[in-house]
Amino acid sequence: MSYSGHWHWDYRDGRVAAVAAAIVYSLWALEVMLPGGSLGQGASADPESGFGRFLDSAHRAGSILVVLAAALGLTLGARRTGFWLTASWWSMAVFGAASFVASLLPGRCVVSTDVACASEALAEGVGGATAAQPVLATVTIVAALAGAVTLAVDRRRAADPAWVWAAAVAALQALAAVAVLVLAVRVSGGDGDPGVALGLLERAHLVTVALWLLTAGILSGPWKRSGVRRPTPVSR
Repeated sequence: MSYSGHWHWDYRDGRVAAVAAAIVYSLWALEVMLPGGSLGQGASADPESGFGRFLDSAHRAGSILVVLAAALGLTLGARRTGFWLTASWWSMAVFGAASFVASLLPGRCVVSTDVACASEALAEGVGGATAAQPVLATVTIVAALAGAVTLAVDRRRAADPAWVWAAAVAALQALAAVAVLVLAVRVSGGDGDPGVALGLLERAHLVTVALWLLTAGILSGPWKRSGVRRPTPVSR
């Protein structure tokens, strides 16, 4: 936001929010490199640990940043949005909203996209897991993938050279999303060990989500506006 007598939102705030959200979502992938972290078990699967509580708070903040970026993209982004870009912003909004709701639910799984953890925790009946958690986790995965794919299509139709990068990110996310969903089905029966910790596959998916948010923030095309822009005032 900039100051000129009144606070007002600027499209650049949306770009910053998207990049900041990308950084937040990458924290879970980096957890394995912290002291005591591992691919088999780590703070990501232990909400009682200090880092687990930090991740829970970061998760909630990241989801709010995603919703903010999507809202500003829809209202202050490129004027001539078209169907594909509009669909991308709405997919991002759904991803952020579902992530936020998931962050409010009890349980061992502090990452909304960890559908494998949510599925097994529900099957084992531990940690206050509810049927809503694997559903919300699946929604976040599908919404993120839809957002990445529609963004790539929009950039391709706009003849933006960056569409190749956006398409590569979407392809990587598609592969990771399918693999994570397959893993969720495999562990949904439970194995007596409640709460699947984030593994390499799930961390890889988080990286692709972060790359999608980063792409949405750094590409200028989805935010480029023509003509005179009138800022939207926000009362203090």
